[in-house]
Amino acid sequence: MKKKILIWAPFVKKVGTTTNILNSVEALKKFSKKKYKVYLINVFGEWDKYIKEHEDIQKIDLFKSNFILEGNADGFIKSRFYMILIFLKSLIPLTLLIRRNNYDYIFCHLITSLPIFITLFTNKKIKTILNIAGYPKLNYFRKNFWKLFGNNIYKIICPSNETKELIKMSKIFAEDKLIEINDPHINIKLFNKKKLKVDYETKLPKEYIVCVGRLTKQKNFLFLINSFDKILSIRPNIKIVIIGEGEERQKLETAIKNKKLSDNIFLYGYKENIYEYLKNAKCYLSVSLWEGPDLAMLDAAYFNLPIICSNCPSGRKEFINNGEAGYIFELNNETSFINEINKFFKEDHHILNKKLICAKRKVKNFTLLNYYSKIEKLII
Repeated sequence: MKKKILIWAPFVKKVGTTTNILNSVEALKKFSKKKYKVYLINVFGEWDKYIKEHEDIQKIDLFKSNFILEGNADGFIKSRFYMILIFLKSLIPLTLLIRRNNYDYIFCHLITSLPIFITLFTNKKIKTILNIAGYPKLNYFRKNFWKLFGNNIYKIICPSNETKELIKMSKIFAEDKLIEINDPHINIKLFNKKKLKVDYETKLPKEYIVCVGRLTKQKNFLFLINSFDKILSIRPNIKIVIIGEGEERQKLETAIKNKKLSDNIFLYGYKENIYEYLKNAKCYLSVSLWEGPDLAMLDAAYFNLPIICSNCPSGRKEFINNGEAGYIFELNNETSFINEINKFFKEDHHILNKKLICAKRKVKNFTLLNYYSKIEKLII
């Protein structure tokens, strides 16, 4: 008999995690030889326009109407308000869905507290798998909620060893519940499609460094702006292209203007296809305060772009591995940052090529097939 799997992952603003969730569903359907029936719960229509590129994904509409309009959830307070709204409105419909159907597993990705709470009281048979995104903040509510309901969770999937060690040290869950599985970010078929959809008329600087990420405090772009004059002393003609949108746009625009860098640093906004911005860049740069593990970095590695990034809490340190697959600098340390930038621009071609080959090899750990081979061992 086919095992029935629910995927719970409502979101109010598209982030990298949503791509990984779609890839995880596709991996389960593509490689399982029809052993599983997989259903993506579509709470308020958030998944409608994103499942078109993925093969045969079945969704369950929890509501017939869209009660949240995407784009209205900018900012911390608004996003938290909508998360609470989703929790309250979904409580009864999700309870009924789980109670009336004989599901074997539910994978919880986003707003995870609701299904964890519901399955405790409605369906003892269903096994709950908690997917931890990135490097979580173990605040008071999260720690105590997990401690209270931890026995009801079958397995906890961590995207990196660093995240796994963080959860392990917190002693919230039994150690045998923790599993490290890299995010299934590398969907080769979709990546090849992106290459074909490139708009070659996009005007880009002749020589530039590309950054990808939401314009938020986490991405630490103010540090980059404030350090840019030092980069110019190394590479006078270099520009910075930042791909992303977010609540700090105005603050960043003001900082760029005040530093008189309007001809050097460009905010290009959100782009669905970042390939054209990666393919002509000198390197990919991330100065983030934390990441998990850094999906744009994986894109860069797949497309053979050199990587320079901070050693922030995440799986990036594992990926770069002391400079083996890229360049890594001490977080918020301008001297360390500029040293790595300088090292990159002066690097011997053969050494740089070795780093690119190493990064491309490591990317295989993030493919759909690798993800499925590990998930299959949990679903028994």
